[in-house]
Amino acid sequence: ESNGKEGADSRSLNLAYIRPTVTFGREGKFQFSLSPKAYVYLGELSENPDIEDYRGYVELRAIVGWTDNVQLSATARAGDDFDHGSVQLDLTYPMWKMPFLRSSLYLQAQYFTGYGETFLRYNERSDSFRAGFALFR
Repeated sequence: ESNGKEGADSRSLNLAYIRPTVTFGREGKFQFSLSPKAYVYLGELSENPDIEDYRGYVELRAIVGWTDNVQLSATARAGDDFDHGSVQLDLTYPMWKMPFLRSSLYLQAQYFTGYGETFLRYNERSDSFRAGFALFR
């Protein structure tokens, strides 16, 4: 991961992770899926030495909805001591099907609350709302 900045504001982070996913329901019908993610930090963390206190080592994503209609995704992370968590909600709706990419253009609304959203201010609590378009969900 990288924040895409240069110079003193440049931050990056390397992770190794595993994310198994289990989905209940059939394609085209209502589905529910759970996707836990466990990760370790690789390399030096000198730019953000205590980031694991805020981003932790695990997250859980739950998705409900239809593969070809509206979906709500919730991703929760707990800090290292479960005291600096975060939650991100993504609501997506397909606007236009692109069969050559096996994807769609999605209308997306996103809400984030908690710690660790950005590399420069990972240790400050933040709340953000965004709306726009996405190519993948």
